[in-house]
Amino acid sequence: MKKNKIQIFDLESLAIVATFFSLWLAVSFQNDTEDFLAFALILTFGILHGSNDIKLLEKSDTNIKTKKGLVKAIVYYTLFIMGSALLFFFLPSLALVLFILFSGYHFGEQHWVSKIQSSSVVNFMFLALYGIFILFLVFSAHAVAVTKVIEQITGYGLPIPFYTYGAVVLGILTCVLGIFSYLKENIRFNALKQVFFILVFFIVFNTASLMWAFAIYFIFWHSLPSMIDQIKYLYGSVSAGTIKKYAVSSFPYWLVSVLGMGLFLFIFRDSPEASLAFFFSFLAAITFPHVLVISRLYKS
Repeated sequence: MKKNKIQIFDLESLAIVATFFSLWLAVSFQNDTEDFLAFALILTFGILHGSNDIKLLEKSDTNIKTKKGLVKAIVYYTLFIMGSALLFFFLPSLALVLFILFSGYHFGEQHWVSKIQSSSVVNFMFLALYGIFILFLVFSAHAVAVTKVIEQITGYGLPIPFYTYGAVVLGILTCVLGIFSYLKENIRFNALKQVFFILVFFIVFNTASLMWAFAIYFIFWHSLPSMIDQIKYLYGSVSAGTIKKYAVSSFPYWLVSVLGMGLFLFIFRDSPEASLAFFFSFLAAITFPHVLVISRLYKS
């Protein structure tokens, strides 16, 4: 147990150092450089962290360990992604709302899973609210750019103050539920440390470009810790050998995802707003099944 705590501390320390380094980059370079770095990190570590879902399913479900079961799982998983993409095409507003809800819960689950003492409805709501609150911190820091992306996806725009008000309300609700869960001993955490993290996020999000702000949290605070958890689940420990195994098993799915995304980004290369809209729609399509797989992993 003590070993796990040391590892969690190391991951948080690494995330803090990487975040402050990213803040320096945001101050020192233009938005174009930030966006290039953001795309590079998301297309590598970001996509990679969700590319091993079939392997995770294979380990958790004996039915998938057969060749027929594996093929069936891949087909269903692919159809799920295609269905998510079609949802963005036919019902973009609904798809966007679901993406924010799913992503919010996913971010919150990753951040708090090691601190949860017992499952409860309140804890479930707390995890979702925390993650959505983080997203709204990014949105409120880049309200104009976010509104343009939402207009590209849905055809509708939201008032600029909506994001700031949303962040405030979500922040208050998150604090209330967090305190309630803490008093009920359903969750254990260092309050000062968590407040410090939020202040760091606020400063970084308001300094970096939209893509760089999103990438900082998505990569350093979500993707890398998630990959560590997945490696431990699949192979029992984290080492150079198990990291290599994880990368090799993820590579085919990662390559297909990156080539697909790269093709469409090339098509929309002359329209930055359309590129961002497609980029987040693509992330959403592959996020939906990934969230379900990871939640299953943590429950097991």
